[in-house]
Amino acid sequence: MTASRVVIGTIGRPHGVRGGVRARASGPTLGTLERGEVVEARPRDGAPRLLTVAERGGMADAPVLRFDEVGDREAAAALTGAEIAVEPGRIAELGDPDTFFVRDLVGCEVLLGDRPLGPVSDVIAAPANDALEVATADGPVLVPFTADAVRDLDLPGRRIVVRPDLLG
Repeated sequence: MTASRVVIGTIGRPHGVRGGVRARASGPTLGTLERGEVVEARPRDGAPRLLTVAERGGMADAPVLRFDEVGDREAAAALTGAEIAVEPGRIAELGDPDTFFVRDLVGCEVLLGDRPLGPVSDVIAAPANDALEVATADGPVLVPFTADAVRDLDLPGRRIVVRPDLLG
C-alpha cells in the first residue's frame, strides 16, 4: 500500500445484505468515484487492503458504496470505521480559494500574534465553521478557522497567524 494516498472519507455501517456500506466524505472526491476505481481501505485494526468500486449510489457527500471484494453484510460490517484513501492525483479540485485540504493544514505552526502556540494536529468540521485543533504545551486548544480569527495563512511556509487577542 502507498503511504502517499490521501484519505477521502470513512466507511460507516453496512447497507443491505450484498456488502454495501454507507460512507462519509471528507471532501468532494468520494462522491465522484466511478465503477472500477480502486481505493485503499484502512481499517482501525488490521492491514490496509485494496477494494474495487462495484457500485456507488446515494448522495455525493454520503454515498452508499459496494466493492467487488465485499460480498455480504458481515464483510461490510468488518470495514466499519475504515478510512478510504486514493492516489493524490485522483483528488477532486477544490475550486474555492478559501477552501483547504485538511492534509495541507495539519502540521502548520500556529502563532498567536507573534507568539508560537503549537502545530495544527487536526481540523474539526463544525456546522458554523471549522476549528483548528492546536497541540499546545498545556494540551489541545481549538482555534476557529475563520477570516476574523486568522490574520495570515502561509501554506508554503507552514505557518498560520491568528489574532493575538483570540484566546484572551
